[in-house]
Amino acid sequence: MSKPKCNNCGSTNVFGMSRVVGYYSIIENWNGSKQAEFQDRQKGSYKLGEKPEMCIIVE
Repeated sequence: MSKPKCNNCGSTNVFGMSRVVGYYSIIENWNGSKQAEFQDRQKGSYKLGEKPEMCIIVE
């Protein structure tokens, strides 16, 4: 899994999170097969606003 970049500031000091049945989970902590399954999922495009207070990647 390649390291994502922030679309706002370009930083690579970011991590993906996924909401699974009511709680959030850091993707980098998942095992290899679960990460591969995540790559195959359909993803949406969500905007938080023009100038967010912090950079967020929503997966």
